[in-house]
Amino acid sequence: MSWKKSALNAASGFFLLLAAALALGRWHETNSLLHPSHGYDYSPSEFGLAPEEVFFSSGGKKVHGLYFHGAPGRPLILYVQGNAGTAANRLGVIKGYVDMGLDVFIYEPRGFGLSGGMAVKEGYVEDAAAAFDYLVNTRKVNPGSVFILGQSLGGIPALRLANGVKCKGVILEGTLVSIRQMAKDFYPHAPIWLLASSDFDNAAQVANLKVPVLFIVGDRDDLISPYHTRKLYELAPNPKEIVVVEGAAHTDMFLVNPGLYFGAIAKFTGLDKKTG
Repeated sequence: MSWKKSALNAASGFFLLLAAALALGRWHETNSLLHPSHGYDYSPSEFGLAPEEVFFSSGGKKVHGLYFHGAPGRPLILYVQGNAGTAANRLGVIKGYVDMGLDVFIYEPRGFGLSGGMAVKEGYVEDAAAAFDYLVNTRKVNPGSVFILGQSLGGIPALRLANGVKCKGVILEGTLVSIRQMAKDFYPHAPIWLLASSDFDNAAQVANLKVPVLFIVGDRDDLISPYHTRKLYELAPNPKEIVVVEGAAHTDMFLVNPGLYFGAIAKFTGLDKKTG
């Protein structure tokens, strides 16, 4: 065998190995990002809530949502949940929003809770746009009264939605800079990030915002390090605000310091002016 043929075989083997590694990396990413849940540990009635239960279409599948009514004429929060759990796991914080007078609409992405379909990256993003479309075109909600809230991984569809529609503002809770940066965090001594896709990148999205943005993060968040939020805050244009809740982890900011948390929401949505 000539040296040229040997070199060609070696190069072919290398690229086949690289392609296999890339495919394995993308498969792992897809299967590790979303953790769909179907069970309900709590019911709205346990929190004194009585939402409308609705279904709307996204990608040809039925998506389940809950519409909570606050006070007439108040803003609405479109809640984009993170990568696990159902609407039931967010009832505690939703109770706080409703008590403030806010309307809240939360939906369960495809493959989660009572929604149909499979939990996949593309659907996770598309469902946010379908939820907004349902609010504006079916329920006739004024888009200028909608604040899009992205919790954890939900910051990805929230930012993309905010850059594509008319809305009042964006609230980002403990979200991430990018999937590649998360891979670097989890595997600091191995170049695993090279196998991660670049489509779930919030850095460019947050820099393009044309609406106000509020960042909220717990300083003890050990799932998505607080530096992700600080980096996104640096990249975001004005007007912007950041609230760091001392002693809070990834999802308990509203429990650790409810005065600070709900006070920031009231200020950002203008409720403090409405209530005096």
